[in-house]
Amino acid sequence: METLHVELQDIGGTAWWVRILTTLSSQSGSMQYRFVGRVADEVRYSSSTFMSPTPVSPIPPEEEWAPGLNRSLEELVSDIRHDGWTQTGRGSEPWSLTFERN
Repeated sequence: METLHVELQDIGGTAWWVRILTTLSSQSGSMQYRFVGRVADEVRYSSSTFMSPTPVSPIPPEEEWAPGLNRSLEELVSDIRHDGWTQTGRGSEPWSLTFERN
């Protein structure tokens, strides 16, 4: 049985050079995010990206000020389900999802 967890990923946080490119190419004060589906430490799925204003405090983005968040999550979940995964859990955030597959 495999277990997959959906996570929110700050694109700029993946590597130092990506942070620089994201900062230079983004709107002032914005961060670029995507959702990923991980099995252990391996990213198996990733969604399209969306922008969110850089938070003053560490609060997660919401669709109201991060347009495209819901579409990106729906895209990822659709890809995961298409490959035979079944949702088995949900956390406190809308994207905190767990899937399993034999």
